[in-house]
Amino acid sequence: MNNETLLSVLILVLCVKRMSCNQLSTCSRHLQIPKHEYHLTKECATSNMRIVASSNATELKSCAELAATQNAFAFTYANFTEGTMSMLSFTCNVFDCPEFHPFLLAAEESVYDYYSMYSKPLPNENYTCAPGLGVFEMVMNPLNYSNAMVACEDVGGHLANVVSDSRTSFLSTLVSSYSKNNTPTNRKAFVGLFFENGFVTITGEPLSCLPFRAWAPGHPKTGRPRKECVVLAGNRYWETEDCSRRLPYICELVPDGPLSPVERYCAPINNIKRRKNCILRNHNQFEQMEQTKQQCNGNINTNKSEAIDDNN
Repeated sequence: MNNETLLSVLILVLCVKRMSCNQLSTCSRHLQIPKHEYHLTKECATSNMRIVASSNATELKSCAELAATQNAFAFTYANFTEGTMSMLSFTCNVFDCPEFHPFLLAAEESVYDYYSMYSKPLPNENYTCAPGLGVFEMVMNPLNYSNAMVACEDVGGHLANVVSDSRTSFLSTLVSSYSKNNTPTNRKAFVGLFFENGFVTITGEPLSCLPFRAWAPGHPKTGRPRKECVVLAGNRYWETEDCSRRLPYICELVPDGPLSPVERYCAPINNIKRRKNCILRNHNQFEQMEQTKQQCNGNINTNKSEAIDDNN
């Protein structure tokens, strides 16, 4: 039994012990293991990230399946015939982390096409990759909880989910490393956990459905108005804070894609507003190009059909 299956079983046991049948049904909706979906991000490109697996896959699907078994975030695939395959060591290379914006600025020629779970939007150099967990950004500009939520959504993500041992451990290290001027207990950042008729994660899972806890002694606080939000401290504990307090926060990038042609064209622009303006400015041009391409393909298919009919 793998770790993900074991976790699902533990969560079910927890639900059965603590909850009614209706509550069990609510929990079961959150037991689905996320799918690994990879999107073509750049043609004729490779990656400088760490290779965790390779193979001589003869199909794109096989390469994607290998990446999923490694819980990897990206891969490159070269679609070669058997006669030319000997030129490469491997047709499929799997990477633990996605590439970042500067990668798209390099006009690198390659026999590979690059696929990533993180195509829309692409991570930039401010993000930190945690292999197998996700891609995160520690934002030191302090905001209250609601504004921090909006800020993360604006860049294609949400406040970081911390409800696992591995996530809490990794992200607390991130908090600590970015807040060196404070003592470990004062290094803290808003994360994706808040009180709303019970503690709920930013993606809607009731904390009561999940087995992991990392509350600091005395937390969650009792005897106070329950409009509280959760911060992660540099000493690996969760604490409750007033949601109106301005604090640093951690964003988690949501895997998404694929990029449309115009989005791929504008992707190297780091500034969010400038990138959106680029997409708006060039949208009609790329739309016309796509319509022309589809019309051309339609004419080719029609001509092929007519040629087949003539031969018959």
